[in-house]
Amino acid sequence: MFTGIIRFIEKVNSVVPLLLIGVLAMHPVFYSCSDKAIGADGTVIAEYEWNGKHRITLEEMMQEISELPEYKQRQYQDKEGLETYMLLMAESRLILALARDEKLNEDPEILKKVQDYLHELMVKRITTQEVDAKLSLSEADYMAYYEAHKEEYVRPEQVRLLCITLLNKERADEVFVQIKAGKDIAELAQELSDRGELVGPGANPASPGDTDYVSRDTYPPGTEPFLDAAFAAEIGQTHDGVIEVEVQGQKYYMMFRKDEARDAYQKPLEDEDVRRNVERKAERERRDALMQEWIRQLRERAEVKTFIDRIPEAQPEETETEPEE
Repeated sequence: MFTGIIRFIEKVNSVVPLLLIGVLAMHPVFYSCSDKAIGADGTVIAEYEWNGKHRITLEEMMQEISELPEYKQRQYQDKEGLETYMLLMAESRLILALARDEKLNEDPEILKKVQDYLHELMVKRITTQEVDAKLSLSEADYMAYYEAHKEEYVRPEQVRLLCITLLNKERADEVFVQIKAGKDIAELAQELSDRGELVGPGANPASPGDTDYVSRDTYPPGTEPFLDAAFAAEIGQTHDGVIEVEVQGQKYYMMFRKDEARDAYQKPLEDEDVRRNVERKAERERRDALMQEWIRQLRERAEVKTFIDRIPEAQPEETETEPEE
């Protein structure tokens, strides 16, 4: 019941607020490791006076802790943690008591938020009951979804290049002259990377020149001349020239050697990523269908009627005109 307030107190790093210190000073029996009293409701571990005597029991505390997320529960496993939580419980109850004294439990704004949250919880619970609880898919359902959407699970045709991309045309021409003269493009890529000259495709300093596998949609619009040449080239072939492309107003100068290629591939349902994606999408599709059918039945049951003609047309916004001089 009080865990939300306890979390708030933890967030503001409240160890022992002044209010609690005052209560402790007035009531030394409030916290005592050696005292233990067995009450009708359990083992009393703390008590305080606020418009009457109030007690906190060990059983209440352990119940609250058991309702926390597991990572939070681990903070309160030993005696020191339990002592900390006991103080947090007391602090939360004192804060609530003060809030009630201030009649905040009658505040219209707070009551409105409580009502909104109550409605939200009710809608969530009834939706879980009427929709989510009925959401059950079989292996045949997953296979049917996969077959109907197979095109989504195709790895496209790809190539892997050793690519040098520069921003300066004269510099690119100089580098290409070295390639034509027989210098290894991979060696040049390493040298240019060491100088910080590489940009774009092939600029990874951990593997200079290597583009990894790329498809026709890997790079943004404007790179089509480069990609067309890359897919058309033979494996092991160095493209005969510097390719100029323009992306968002910036020109790039590219040269490459085609190192590898692989055909388009239909990923099977057994693929781990495919399986996860199919399950998620198939379940979402089924849930949407169940939700729509449930809402349709509700509308029928309530004989919902709508009167669109009674909704006024949107009025055009008035534009202010400058007064004539």
